Amino acid sequence: MNSFEIKHALLSYFRYKRQCICATECLDNDVMVIAKNGIILDIEIKVNKYDLWKGEARKSKHKWYKINPSKYTANKFYMCVPTELLDEARKWVETTNEKYGIIECSKTRLYPRNITIIKKASMLHKFKNEKLPYKVMMRVCSENIGLITDRLVNKKGS
Repeated sequence: MNSFEIKHALLSYFRYKRQCICATECLDNDVMVIAKNGIILDIEIKVNKYDLWKGEARKSKHKWYKINPSKYTANKFYMCVPTELLDEARKWVETTNEKYGIIECSKTRLYPRNITIIKKASMLHKFKNEKLPYKVMMRVCSENIGLITDRLVNKKGS
């Protein structure tokens, strides 16, 4: 399973099952979700052990989430991994920030993949930033324009 498949599963889960607004690659994360209650989730996807431990460690947001969560960050953070990486994700969360949550993306025969919240994330802070939902919506608009453009270009070429 690759990160693109997991991203598809997350977007489907949060949009259709949880009725949230979500976007990809928004503000240094893989998926950002605006829940019905206005809480904003930052979700990172990792598909291998190296990227989980080394790649994610380079991101400065974890320092801020741990020692000084501010009004400019999401309210909750989740790590989403395939089933075979669950044990490593648990270790990573325990080491990095125990307030973080874990989401499992497991294989099924058909899309979307199965999404399960393994560990619920705790609030990093309670501040609701009015600018973050706007930035998420801007990203959603950009994604939609890109999809339509791709479809128009592909249609012209056929």
